Amino acid sequence: MSYNPLPSLPLVAACTLALTAAAAGSILINEMELNPPEGGTGWVELYNTGNSSVDISDWTAAITDGGWVGKIMAPEGAMIPPKAFYVLEGSTSWDHNDGGFATLYDESGIKMDETPTRIDSLNNDFAWGRRPDGYDTDTDGDFGLGRGTKGKPNKI
Repeated sequence: MSYNPLPSLPLVAACTLALTAAAAGSILINEMELNPPEGGTGWVELYNTGNSSVDISDWTAAITDGGWVGKIMAPEGAMIPPKAFYVLEGSTSWDHNDGGFATLYDESGIKMDETPTRIDSLNNDFAWGRRPDGYDTDTDGDFGLGRGTKGKPNKI
Protein backbone atom coordinates (compact mmCIF):
# COMPACT_ATOMS: atom_id res chain seq x y z
CA MET A 1 0.00 0.00 0.00
CA SER A 2 1.39 3.41 -0.96
CA TYR A 3 0.95 6.69 0.88
CA ASN A 4 -0.15 9.76 -1.06
CA PRO A 5 0.82 12.92 0.89
CA LEU A 6 -1.33 15.15 -1.37
CA PRO A 7 -4.94 15.81 -0.34
CA SER A 8 -7.69 14.64 -2.65
CA LEU A 9 -9.21 17.13 -5.09
CA PRO A 10 -12.68 17.03 -3.41
CA LEU A 11 -11.08 17.80 -0.05
CA VAL A 12 -9.17 20.77 -1.49
CA ALA A 13 -12.35 22.06 -3.17
CA ALA A 14 -14.36 21.72 0.06
CA CYS A 15 -11.70 23.57 2.07
CA THR A 16 -11.50 26.36 -0.52
CA LEU A 17 -15.29 26.73 -0.52
CA ALA A 18 -15.37 26.86 3.28
CA LEU A 19 -12.67 29.56 3.39
CA THR A 20 -14.44 31.60 0.71
CA ALA A 21 -17.77 31.37 2.58
CA ALA A 22 -16.09 32.36 5.85
CA ALA A 23 -14.48 35.41 4.22
CA ALA A 24 -17.76 36.42 2.56
CA GLY A 25 -19.49 36.13 5.94
CA SER A 26 -17.28 38.94 7.24
CA ILE A 27 -18.96 41.58 5.03
CA LEU A 28 -21.71 43.63 6.71
CA ILE A 29 -23.84 46.62 5.88
CA ASN A 30 -22.18 49.22 8.07
CA GLU A 31 -24.02 52.43 7.21
CA MET A 32 -26.88 53.59 4.97
CA GLU A 33 -28.09 56.94 3.71
CA LEU A 34 -31.83 56.62 3.17
CA ASN A 35 -32.82 60.24 2.52
CA PRO A 36 -29.90 62.42 1.39
CA PRO A 37 -29.89 66.20 1.08
CA GLU A 38 -31.38 67.65 -2.13
CA GLY A 39 -29.34 66.46 -5.14
CA GLY A 40 -27.57 63.74 -3.11
CA THR A 41 -27.77 60.00 -3.54
CA GLY A 42 -28.78 57.16 -1.27
CA TRP A 43 -25.90 54.79 -0.57
CA VAL A 44 -24.94 51.66 1.32
CA GLU A 45 -21.55 51.31 3.00
CA LEU A 46 -20.12 47.82 3.45
CA TYR A 47 -17.48 46.89 6.01
CA ASN A 48 -15.13 43.91 6.12
CA THR A 49 -14.86 42.70 9.72
CA GLY A 50 -12.49 39.90 8.73
CA ASN A 51 -8.74 39.56 8.37
CA SER A 52 -8.71 38.75 4.63
CA SER A 53 -9.69 40.75 1.56
CA VAL A 54 -13.05 39.77 0.06
CA ASP A 55 -14.03 39.98 -3.62
CA ILE A 56 -17.54 41.44 -3.78
CA SER A 57 -17.83 41.44 -7.59
CA ASP A 58 -21.51 41.33 -8.60
CA TRP A 59 -22.79 41.59 -5.01
CA THR A 60 -25.95 43.70 -4.77
CA ALA A 61 -27.22 46.06 -2.11
CA ALA A 62 -30.89 47.01 -2.15
CA ILE A 63 -32.65 49.82 -0.31
CA THR A 64 -36.33 49.06 0.22
CA ASP A 65 -38.94 51.68 1.15
CA GLY A 66 -42.45 50.21 1.11
CA GLY A 67 -42.97 48.84 -2.41
CA TRP A 68 -40.02 50.79 -3.84
CA VAL A 69 -36.63 49.05 -4.22
CA GLY A 70 -33.37 50.58 -5.45
CA LYS A 71 -30.54 48.19 -6.31
CA ILE A 72 -26.81 48.83 -6.54
CA MET A 73 -24.38 46.21 -7.92
CA ALA A 74 -20.67 46.11 -7.13
CA PRO A 75 -18.53 46.11 -10.30
CA GLU A 76 -16.23 43.28 -11.39
CA GLY A 77 -13.00 43.30 -9.39
CA ALA A 78 -14.47 45.13 -6.38
CA MET A 79 -12.48 44.13 -3.30
CA ILE A 80 -12.76 45.08 0.35
CA PRO A 81 -9.51 44.79 2.31
CA PRO A 82 -9.63 43.72 5.97
CA LYS A 83 -11.18 46.30 8.32
CA ALA A 84 -12.00 48.54 5.33
CA PHE A 85 -15.09 50.10 3.74
CA TYR A 86 -16.70 50.00 0.31
CA VAL A 87 -19.55 52.31 -0.70
CA LEU A 88 -22.23 51.33 -3.21
CA GLU A 89 -23.68 54.59 -4.55
CA GLY A 90 -27.32 54.91 -5.56
CA SER A 91 -28.96 57.35 -7.95
CA THR A 92 -30.13 60.96 -7.54
CA SER A 93 -33.50 59.87 -8.98
CA TRP A 94 -34.23 57.65 -5.98
CA ASP A 95 -36.96 58.99 -3.76
CA HIS A 96 -37.58 57.18 -0.49
CA ASN A 97 -38.50 59.83 2.04
CA ASP A 98 -40.04 57.38 4.47
CA GLY A 99 -36.82 55.58 5.33
CA GLY A 100 -36.57 51.86 4.75
CA PHE A 101 -33.97 49.15 5.13
CA ALA A 102 -30.95 47.81 3.24
CA THR A 103 -30.24 44.23 2.21
CA LEU A 104 -26.96 42.77 0.92
CA TYR A 105 -26.83 39.80 -1.48
CA ASP A 106 -23.76 37.92 -2.69
CA GLU A 107 -23.16 37.18 -6.38
CA SER A 108 -25.42 34.09 -6.16
CA GLY A 109 -28.32 36.08 -4.72
CA ILE A 110 -27.90 34.72 -1.18
CA LYS A 111 -28.82 37.25 1.52
CA MET A 112 -25.68 38.11 3.49
CA ASP A 113 -26.99 40.90 5.72
CA GLU A 114 -30.06 43.06 6.31
CA THR A 115 -30.58 46.14 8.43
CA PRO A 116 -33.61 46.92 10.56
CA THR A 117 -36.16 49.34 9.10
CA ARG A 118 -35.26 52.93 9.90
CA ILE A 119 -37.11 56.21 9.41
CA ASP A 120 -35.35 59.14 7.73
CA SER A 121 -37.55 62.00 6.56
CA LEU A 122 -35.20 64.94 7.11
CA ASN A 123 -33.34 65.23 3.76
CA ASN A 124 -30.05 65.86 5.56
CA ASP A 125 -26.59 64.31 5.78
CA PHE A 126 -27.45 62.06 8.71
CA ALA A 127 -27.24 58.31 8.12
CA TRP A 128 -27.94 55.11 10.03
CA GLY A 129 -24.75 53.25 10.95
CA ARG A 130 -23.33 50.58 13.18
CA ARG A 131 -21.73 51.98 16.31
CA PRO A 132 -18.88 50.98 16.39
CA ASP A 133 -18.04 49.79 12.86
CA GLY A 134 -18.94 46.15 12.31
CA TYR A 135 -20.91 45.87 15.57
CA ASP A 136 -23.33 42.99 14.95
CA THR A 137 -25.58 41.50 17.61
CA ASP A 138 -28.47 41.00 15.16
CA THR A 139 -30.61 43.46 17.12
CA ASP A 140 -32.11 46.85 16.25
CA GLY A 141 -29.65 48.46 18.67
CA ASP A 142 -26.72 47.81 16.30
CA PHE A 143 -27.62 50.96 14.32
CA GLY A 144 -27.72 54.58 15.45
CA LEU A 145 -28.45 57.84 13.65
CA GLY A 146 -25.58 60.27 13.25
CA ARG A 147 -23.75 62.46 10.78
CA GLY A 148 -22.95 60.32 7.74
CA THR A 149 -19.36 59.11 7.48
CA LYS A 150 -19.53 57.51 4.02
CA GLY A 151 -16.42 55.38 3.44
CA LYS A 152 -14.90 56.29 6.81
CA PRO A 153 -15.16 55.03 10.41
CA ASN A 154 -18.45 55.80 12.12
CA LYS A 155 -18.26 58.22 15.01
CA ILE A 156 -19.45 56.76 18.28
